[in-house]
Amino acid sequence: MSHSGRVATSAPAGPAHQPGARTGRAPRRTWSLAALAAAWWQLVVLGVLYVACVRTAAGQDAENALHARALAEGSEAGGALGRAFALADRLEPVHLVVGIVVVGTLGLLRGRPGRALAGTAVAALALGLTEVLKLWLLQRPDLSERYGEMANSLPSGHTSAVLGLALGACVAAPRLLRAPLALVGAAAATTIGAFVVTEGWHRVSDVLASALVGSIVLCCALALPTRGARRRGAVAALALLVPAACAAVLAVVYLLGTSTLAAALAAGAVVGLTVLLGARAVPREVRPGR
Repeated sequence: MSHSGRVATSAPAGPAHQPGARTGRAPRRTWSLAALAAAWWQLVVLGVLYVACVRTAAGQDAENALHARALAEGSEAGGALGRAFALADRLEPVHLVVGIVVVGTLGLLRGRPGRALAGTAVAALALGLTEVLKLWLLQRPDLSERYGEMANSLPSGHTSAVLGLALGACVAAPRLLRAPLALVGAAAATTIGAFVVTEGWHRVSDVLASALVGSIVLCCALALPTRGARRRGAVAALALLVPAACAAVLAVVYLLGTSTLAAALAAGAVVGLTVLLGARAVPREVRPGR
């Protein structure tokens, strides 16, 4: 039986191109709209916090009562916590400068000038935005009949400085160091946040506002174009959990009532939580281990 003249010959079909398949090229640098939305959302939350605690008589009375109690009691912390508070009391501007230099060095030593710049920017802008808000943009009107006029103290500069350094270090550091740095940074941020409340330097809302400022600055940095693998779920967790923690602390402290030390530790814990969530939100790098 004869075959037709046409011989069915075909080369093996190559694998079809799949979207997202590896091509050997680094991913394109793209902006993150999710991170930008997270920054704007937390800016709104910061405005609500300011209005509720500073621009209403009830908010001022509640905060000033705890503030006056802290001034009268002094620090209640003892043991290891007391020693941590003593270290926090010794912080000077030179320590901030040294910290920013260390953050930048972390990125430069590993050959990542972009990460070095982003880390130092987060550290510097967290404090810079805090000072602009506190000294020029936000005012504390005289609404409290019991305590009279007081200068604005929202957000807390000391808290924002330590928080910014911790977040900046997480941005600049290599992946293997990010977790230990986040834990150390969270402990330091929690300590300074609690310290400024127990010593009567700041109110609870001042510390919570600093947590929001640090998170906003980090989200702005995460929105910049990068080739790293973004973690949208982690950014969403940062944007949702930090405001939720702020609301929970305000409710517990001012509606249910707590001791000064408990209120201070609760406020400080929100700052520490911001560091841990922020470290998780930093994009994964294309080259592992660098």
